Amino acid sequence: MPWYAWAYLVLLAWIGLAGFRARLRAGKRLAAALGWVAAMAVVMLGVVLFYRGAGAGLLFMGALLLSALVLAQHSMAQAQQMRESPIPAAERLTTALGGLATLPAIAMGAIAVWVRQLV
Repeated sequence: MPWYAWAYLVLLAWIGLAGFRARLRAGKRLAAALGWVAAMAVVMLGVVLFYRGAGAGLLFMGALLLSALVLAQHSMAQAQQMRESPIPAAERLTTALGGLATLPAIAMGAIAVWVRQLV
C-alpha cells in the first residue's frame, strides 16, 4: 500500500477514536460508542481492500452498508444537536471535516466490492 493510504488510515483511526471518546464524554451508552468504532473499522477495511486490490464479497458489502447507515445516523444526530445548542465554530468545522473524510473511504469499500463482483 502507498504511504498516502497509510496516512488516510491514520486519519480515519483518529476520527474513529475521537468519536468514541466524544460519545463516552457525552454520556452515551458504551454499545453506541462501540458501534461507532466498529463502523469506522469496516470503513477502514474498505480502504485496505481497495488498495490491496483484493476485492470484497457480499458479507463485506452488507457490513459496509450497515456502517454507512450508522455514520449517516450519527451525522444527522450531530446536525440536530448543532441546531439545538450553539457549538463553537472550531468544533463544527472538525465535525464537518471528519464526516467528509469518511466519504471517500466508503466509496473505496464499494469499489472493492464491485471489483470482486466483476471477477
